[in-house]
Order: sequence, then structure tokens, then C-alpha cells
Amino acid sequence: MSLALNFILALTIIVVAVKKWAGASTPSSTRSASNKMVTVVNHDKTPIEITPAFEQSRLPQYQEIKSPSERRRLIIDQLRSMGVPNDLLALVAKVDFEAQWDSRFVECKGDMDKLAAVQLAMNLNKDAEMRAALGEEGFRKWDQKTMLWEAMSSPVKVTDSEAALIYGLKKKLQQRNYELEQARLNGTMDDAQINDASDKAYAEYFTQLKGALGDERYKKSQQLDDDFVAGNLKAQLAKVNPSDTQFQELFKAEQDLNNSRLELDHQFQGDPSSQDYQAQLKALNDARDQAYQRVLGSNVFYSLQEQQDPEYVEMKKYSDLLGLDDNKINYVYDTLKNYQKSLQQYQSQLFALQSQGQGVDLDTIKSHLQQITDQTQQTLQNYLGPESFDKLQRNRVFQFGQPQSLHSGPS
Repeated sequence: MSLALNFILALTIIVVAVKKWAGASTPSSTRSASNKMVTVVNHDKTPIEITPAFEQSRLPQYQEIKSPSERRRLIIDQLRSMGVPNDLLALVAKVDFEAQWDSRFVECKGDMDKLAAVQLAMNLNKDAEMRAALGEEGFRKWDQKTMLWEAMSSPVKVTDSEAALIYGLKKKLQQRNYELEQARLNGTMDDAQINDASDKAYAEYFTQLKGALGDERYKKSQQLDDDFVAGNLKAQLAKVNPSDTQFQELFKAEQDLNNSRLELDHQFQGDPSSQDYQAQLKALNDARDQAYQRVLGSNVFYSLQEQQDPEYVEMKKYSDLLGLDDNKINYVYDTLKNYQKSLQQYQSQLFALQSQGQGVDLDTIKSHLQQITDQTQQTLQNYLGPESFDKLQRNRVFQFGQPQSLHSGPS
């Protein structure tokens, strides 16, 4: 829906602007034809003078231009000559570029590997196409603004040199992600290798970002500062309505977790996939959960966990469409959580064996993990029935596979 609205906006801008330019042959007032200056009425009813890039009687026929890149560039040039700002030009170019790929996505017919391949191809072509449409300066301004927005969940003031440095770090991370996705599609790296490489890339990026911003701005940019943590915690606990004393204890637990996480990331920078790092990170999260359970009580704590879990929220939101009552939602949710817990426990056992210098057989590991997955799927199918199970699976309520990679949040 968002893409459709943006596309409508872009088309509206193009149509209005081109019509305005084309209609300039009968403006409200004109100078002599020799200097080609015309006056048109702007949207706020103030007159503006523009100099068309071409003779008005020879308006380009965009539909006759076979190259999408050339057509896009000409449209952007015309809009720029009318004073359209760079951000809006970038929006037009971006939506037009993405619409160009729609047919390729449709041709995939839901095949996830094909969709991923097309998505990667589009991403790899995007910078070159946007640069061709906007020009080097226009592309750099737009792309840097976009990358800085992605880099900082909460914006902080940066100098021009810091902005350029952060932009470089973000582009480097982006390129690495594309390389790893290409390796996954080509089958040159397995999931474990990709996760390790991705974790390492993110750890390096966040370490360098912290170095560029310093501790205070880094925390604020990643929403780890006390003001944001306190405000976010109040929102999360709104339904629980803790006392002032309870809130302060929980707030301290969040502060301790964030501070310890930063220290841990600094200690293991560049090696977040190590067994010691993951074990210590799990211990930190467990300590925070234990504090919550102690302060709120077990029942309130588990209820709070459900309310904050995207899978649980999704099932509650679409319970009628998915044919789920509260009992079924709770059963499915508990089954999926036990499944994830089993995977994590098995992973911890493997780490313990490896730390003792014992070798592990990958085929045996994969076979055991598949058994856990198959058993969980069969349990849910037996409880829900084949039809309901298939409906939930099609809507991706079930997430089966390895535990999530640790790079999902900022360091």
C-alpha cells in the first residue's frame, strides 16, 4: 500500500509538472519569444519564471523512449528545471525505478529463492540507476541522508566530516550484506558461515559508529540513552501499571543490561559469534528477565512477554481471520517458544562441547535439528488440524529454523 501511494504521488507530480511546462506556451504573461522566458502560476498562486530546457513546441514524448534509465533522467531533468527539490526528485526516481522491477517479481510466482534473487539484483542496480537519474551530487545528497537516517534510530547532531564517515561505514555494511546474500543464493556459504560473517560485519560497524559518535551520542542514536529507555519502558509497562518502586527497579535492570551489553561488545568486538560472547550475552538477558520476574511476579511477567512478542501480537490481531481462540493462541505460542528454547539449549550444548575441544558432526547436528522441527510441526498439525495448520503456515505465523542471529539489534 505504501509503495502504491508513493507511486500515485510520483505520477501526480510528473503529470502536473509536465502539463504545467507544456502549457507554458499560453502563460498568464510572457516575455519576448527570443529569450524563451515564461511566467507560470505556482501552486501557492505566486508567479515564477522558468526557462524550459527544450523548445516548448518539441516536448519529449517520454513513452517513445525505450530506455527506462534515459526516460527517468529526462523526467528528472525537467522537474529539476522547474525547481522541484532534490528529495522529491529522488522519490520520483526511486518509485519509477522500483516500478520497473514489478514484472520481474510477479514472474517469480511466490518462489522465495527467485524473489530473493530478484530483490538482490534490484538492490545491486539501484545506486547506479539513482545516480544516473539524479547526477552525482544529487545522488550523494539523497543517499547520504538516507543512510544516516538508517544508521541512527534517534537523530543526533553530526559535523559534515562525521556525516561523511558514518555514510562510508553504512555503505560498507550494505555492500557486505549484499555479498553475503549473493553467497547464500549461490550456495558458496552455509547459514552458519553467513551468520558468523554477518555478526562480524555488524560488530565492526557498530564499534566504528560508536568511535565516530562517542559514548553519549552513540547511546542516544541507538535509543540506549536513559531518557529513551525510561520512556520506552513506561510504554511497555502501561498495562502492568507498576508502582514507582517497581518501575525504578525495572529501569535499573534495563540500564544494567545496556551498560553490560556495551562493555561485552567492546570486549568481543570483531568476534560476536564466539561461544563466550553468546554465553555471556545469554546470561545478561537471563539476569534481566529474572529481575522482571522477581519484581512483577511470574504470571505478570509471562503475560508481559506475550504482549511484547511479535508472533503473539500477530496471532491476537488476526485471531478471527486465522480461526484462533485464546486457548489455541496460547497453545501455539507456548509450543513455538518451547521449540525455540529446545534449539537454543541444543546450541548451548554444542558450544560447551566445542569449548572442551570436542569435535561435532554437522550432519548429525542438522539431522537432530530437523527432528526437533518435524516433531513440533506434527504436534501443531495434530492439535490444529491440517487446514488451520496450513493457513497459519501460509501466513508465516510459524517460524521454524535456527535461532535468530545476534546482529538483529545495535551493539
